[in-house]
Amino acid sequence: MSHIDLKINEFKNDYDSNLEFYHLALAAFTKLIAPFPNVEYVTGRIKEYEECLSKFKRKYLPGIPSSRRDYKIIDFLSDFVGIRVVCPYLKDVRIIRKELNKYFKEVSITDKTVQIESTDDKFGYKSLHLDLKLNGKYAKKTEYAPYANIQFELQIRTIIQDAWSVLDHKIKYKKSIPQSLKRRINRLSALFEIADDEFLRINDEISIEEKRISNRLKKGYTVDKKMPLDVFRFLFVALKYFPDYNFIEFKVDGFVQEILAIKNKFTESELNDALQAHLLTVKQIAEIEKKELNPYTKIRYCLYLSNPHLFSNILSDYQKNTLLLTK
Repeated sequence: MSHIDLKINEFKNDYDSNLEFYHLALAAFTKLIAPFPNVEYVTGRIKEYEECLSKFKRKYLPGIPSSRRDYKIIDFLSDFVGIRVVCPYLKDVRIIRKELNKYFKEVSITDKTVQIESTDDKFGYKSLHLDLKLNGKYAKKTEYAPYANIQFELQIRTIIQDAWSVLDHKIKYKKSIPQSLKRRINRLSALFEIADDEFLRINDEISIEEKRISNRLKKGYTVDKKMPLDVFRFLFVALKYFPDYNFIEFKVDGFVQEILAIKNKFTESELNDALQAHLLTVKQIAEIEKKELNPYTKIRYCLYLSNPHLFSNILSDYQKNTLLLTK
């Protein structure tokens, strides 16, 4: 049996006998990473045996001197254990990398973004690849000590980058296709990159609008009488009356759309006037019902009372009947 065949048999035996151990290590690392801020989701895998062997033969074996005997195949496979972290925005990549330093040390770094941007004919996805091991502190902890010597590859991608990588792998024959097809793939890749940038900008602008609401409330700004309602103007009014309530984004969005479907030029001022005029009556309803009404229900009552004809469908028949008891 040749030397390389012996090494392959050794790797096969190690792979089969330690597979469960590597899965336990993967679960332990994933458990550490999943709670990080700005992480959308985490996935992981142990590389398949045939895939490991193919990569070793293709990428590393040609560079190993025939006289060398002191190596193990697994030592060449930094991505034998692989973890992928997906985050919403580009700025989250830096935040997650900083968080990783609390638990792991970086052995090496591959920045796919730099690789992609340094050539005009290379296809792929932008992402950050880190080869990691547990740092000194966590390698000594009882629950992680068994995995102290395991090096693994971690990829950090945005949602858009991850989507591109999935679709990119569906495209056949990327390396030797005609230039016209390469150009089309480049255009497609550019659209994904633009989308990533735009989602980040939109998120930043939403944060600015949310801060603007807070400043308007703190400085006691008056209600704008002319501007049509949107989620930010709704929140400005709603938080004046319900400052301690946690308004969830998608619920606010749905409720504002419901109001605008009834009257598309409904204003911030009209909402404020309805609450100002009718919240006392709604308080009586809560007393009759002997239960606390949530802000959305209170606002519905106020809108109906402000214009029963226009907002006739914003309350149930039961709620309308309850109103009669206040008269």
